Amino acid sequence: MTTYNTEPRPAPMAGGAVPTTVRFAPDESLEIDRWILELRARTGIRWDKAEVIRELLRMARTRDGILCDALAARARRADAGS
Repeated sequence: MTTYNTEPRPAPMAGGAVPTTVRFAPDESLEIDRWILELRARTGIRWDKAEVIRELLRMARTRDGILCDALAARARRADAGS
C-alpha cells in the first residue's frame, strides 16, 4: 500500500519561484474548484489550487511510481485512440 506525505509545503518565495501556467476549460475549472473545496472540508486544510497541483505532482514523482504509471497508461490510451 502506498502512503504519501501529504503535509503541505510552503509555496516558494516569489523571487525564486518559476511560474507555470495551467489552463482549464471553464467547466473543468469549476469542477476543480468544487473538488478543492471538498478536499478542504474533508481535511480541514486550506490549500489553494497551486498548492494542490504542486502536491499532486510531488505524489506523482514518488519512488513507487504508481501515479506515474497511471499517467503513462493514460497517455498510451489517448495516443492509441488518435
